[in-house]
Amino acid sequence: MSDSPGRLTPPRHELIDFHGDRLIAVVLEGDGVAIPLRLLCERIGLDTDAQAERLRNHAVLASGLRVVNVAISDRVRSVMAIIHTKLPFWLATISPEQVNDETRPKLIQYQTELADMLARLFYGEPATPAPLSADPAVAALQQQFQSALSEMRRAREAIIEEQRRTNQSVADTQQRLTSLTEIVTELRTFLPVSPKQAEYVQRAIKRIATRLYKQRQSSNAGYRQTEDNLYQLLFGQFKVEMGIPRYDALPIDKYDAAVAWIERKAAELLPGDPDAVAPRQETWL
Repeated sequence: MSDSPGRLTPPRHELIDFHGDRLIAVVLEGDGVAIPLRLLCERIGLDTDAQAERLRNHAVLASGLRVVNVAISDRVRSVMAIIHTKLPFWLATISPEQVNDETRPKLIQYQTELADMLARLFYGEPATPAPLSADPAVAALQQQFQSALSEMRRAREAIIEEQRRTNQSVADTQQRLTSLTEIVTELRTFLPVSPKQAEYVQRAIKRIATRLYKQRQSSNAGYRQTEDNLYQLLFGQFKVEMGIPRYDALPIDKYDAAVAWIERKAAELLPGDPDAVAPRQETWL
C-alpha cells in the first residue's frame, strides 16, 4: 500500500454495511464495485498479506484484483481491492478455522447466506430466505439482486435444457449413423461388384492363363493344354474359392479377397514374372 498526500484522487465511493461493519466500496466506472482487501481482512480476522498472495496465485480470483485510490485517515492511498463479482467466491473459499473466535460467527453467517444464494441460483428458493432490510434503498437493492438471481436461474435452466436437447440430438444422429453403417455393411455382403471391378477380375485371371500358357509352351514343345483350358481351370478355382457362379456375382465385400487370391495365384504359377498381375485402376467409376 502506498501513500500520497495530495496527488492521488480517489474515485467515487460509498460506505456499505457488512454485517455491522462499515466498509468502503469504490465505484469503478464500467467495471463494478471494488472493496479494499485490507478492510475486509481486518473485519474478519485474516492476514492481509497472506490473502493477497493467495489471491494473486489463484487462477480465477486473480482476475478480480484491482488497485484503487481511497481516502484513509485523511490521506489518499493506493490499495489492493477485490471486485464485487469475485468477493463471494473468495469468502466462500475461506475456512472458518482460519479466523479468530470473535469473527468466526460473522464469517459462518456470511457463508450460510452465500450458500442460500447459490441454492437459489441453482436449485430454486433457499430454505432460509434472507429478510428484506428496513432501509428502503437497501431493500430495493436486495429485491433487484433476488430478481437477477431468478433471471440467472432461468437462463441456467434454459442452457441446461438446450444442452440436453443437443445431447439427445447428437445421440439420435449417432444412432442413425450406426444403423446406416450396419445397413451398408450388410448390403456389401449382397450387392455385387461394379462392372469395372468384375471386368478387372476377369481380365486378371485371363492374363495369368495367357502368360502361363506361353511359358509352358515355350519350355515344352509337346504341351497339349490350351490357353482356354487353363483359363477355365483358373476360373473354376476362383469360383469355388469365392463361392460365386460368375464374375459379376462377386459381392463388394469380397472384392479385396478376390484381388488377393489373384495375386497369390500369379506368384504361385508365375514366380519371378513382374507382369503376371494386371495393373489395377486407382478408382472405379
